[in-house]
Amino acid sequence: MKRITNSLAMLTLMTTSAAFAVTPFAELDVDQNGVLSMQEAAADSTLAEKFSELDTNQDGQLSEAEYNNA
Repeated sequence: MKRITNSLAMLTLMTTSAAFAVTPFAELDVDQNGVLSMQEAAADSTLAEKFSELDTNQDGQLSEAEYNNA
């Protein structure tokens, strides 16, 4: 029973909005300018799909704060 409960808890965690954040920001920020362009975000398909939603100031880039607030 504990194994099932743990599995359900993990599944719930994996389906939250932050679940995509597997790739570290620094790894995605290829040009190391402190923000992610759509091109850089495309390396993570789930992040690319949510890019516009996460870009809260709609400047066409994701800051590390926007990325971490996902």
